[in-house]
Amino acid sequence: MALMRERAKAILFFLFVGSIAGYFVYGEITRVGKPGVINIGQISPDFTIKDQNGHPIKLSDYRGKVVFLNFWATWCGPCVEEAPDVEKLNNRLKDRKFQMLTVAIDTDWKPVNEFYVKHNLSVPVFLDPGQQVARGLYKITGVPETFLIDPNGHVVKHTFGEHWADPRVVSYIESLIQQEAKL
Repeated sequence: MALMRERAKAILFFLFVGSIAGYFVYGEITRVGKPGVINIGQISPDFTIKDQNGHPIKLSDYRGKVVFLNFWATWCGPCVEEAPDVEKLNNRLKDRKFQMLTVAIDTDWKPVNEFYVKHNLSVPVFLDPGQQVARGLYKITGVPETFLIDPNGHVVKHTFGEHWADPRVVSYIESLIQQEAKL
């Protein structure tokens, strides 16, 4: 009788431990995307960031618009190459349901302002000197890195150094703008 009780305890113990292990294995198997990385289809992490005048903006303030969220730096060669196309794209779409947010990961406004003057830029820019948004929330691995966010706040594209003036790319973004926001 005591032997049967011990066996029953052992069986129940292993069933319990097996169930717990199965739960965690199932969670890992069914997880979509990589842990800690912003995946296509995921709601974009909200953040608040200040412009050069200290005025805060929240990403979620732009729900209902397609958001072009671009992380860059003044010392980045590909960012220099990308800048004229980013400016052209913004000029083409700024009067539509489109919001461009460029976030410089530089540590100071001075080089950002000099970069803007040198390259004749007017796109909205924000500074993320501690990279809390860039590396903390969005887990960027380099610059330039861009997230396109649909009107409902879902990430629909994550790309590195795109040719933003390419007619196919512009057409894709315009098709996103035409979608109705389903809030």
